[in-house]
Amino acid sequence: MNELQNRILLYGSAALLVGGLGVAVTTLRADADVMTLLGSVDVQLRLAHAIPAVDRDGNELESRAAMIRAAEQHLATVERVQPGMAIAAEFQGFAAMLRGRPQEAATHYRRARECADCTAEQRDVLVFNEARMLAQAGSRERAVELFQRHATTLDARFGHQRAIEQAAILRGLGRRLEAEKLLDGVARDAAAAPMAWLQAGDEYAWLGHRDKAEGMYGRAAGAIPIADYHLARLKLQQGEVDSCLQLLERAAAARPAEVRRRIREEPDAWQAVAQEARFRELCTASPATPGR
Repeated sequence: MNELQNRILLYGSAALLVGGLGVAVTTLRADADVMTLLGSVDVQLRLAHAIPAVDRDGNELESRAAMIRAAEQHLATVERVQPGMAIAAEFQGFAAMLRGRPQEAATHYRRARECADCTAEQRDVLVFNEARMLAQAGSRERAVELFQRHATTLDARFGHQRAIEQAAILRGLGRRLEAEKLLDGVARDAAAAPMAWLQAGDEYAWLGHRDKAEGMYGRAAGAIPIADYHLARLKLQQGEVDSCLQLLERAAAARPAEVRRRIREEPDAWQAVAQEARFRELCTASPATPGR
């Protein structure tokens, strides 16, 4: 596999995609022009993914839209020159996701899984993305069925990620006991990744199981300092203001910029302490040290 092929990886996002997951791109027998086009698609879609879809006034950002259009044009050319490539179908799904078309994205991800050159690892990641897009499009039952059908291989490769994401979908369907059962499986595994504990804590919190959520956050905090932010938010919901601020201060000491960003993104969660001097201080960036 050449260097360019190695660079064509699965995009990632903590909110939508499994952090750290990558795609093992197949050994493609494509000519240089096809590989160049795919490399350009990769760059354009990653850049578009990093840009907000709209500006502060709610208007579509033309620069982002132009990147997606250029990528789609390249993919149309690739399909004419060498049809049936899994990575091209996957990129089409990525483009559809960026355009806010989850059902279309799910269709492309399913087609990519069916391509002859799709590897086992790539197929597993595509299952995740197809299920996510189905859930986003409102086809939650289909997303749950897809996760369940591939549970064995997904869990062998990606640990508890499938269980956590399936629990979130089940919660949206009102199947709360099923969701809790999946999360309990994560909680019982002392060898689970700290990020799994953090994600399970969030899901427990959404289900209203605050004691279980607190336990998960506490287990994650040793390896993931931002877990204290999540626990602080939970403590505030329970009316424990002093404990909340202590935890928030500890999280800010370890991850100041991230804590300020999260506070800006979740203003409603912090209304009860918005006027507290300690809280306002956390929201203010420290001035830079003057240079010599």
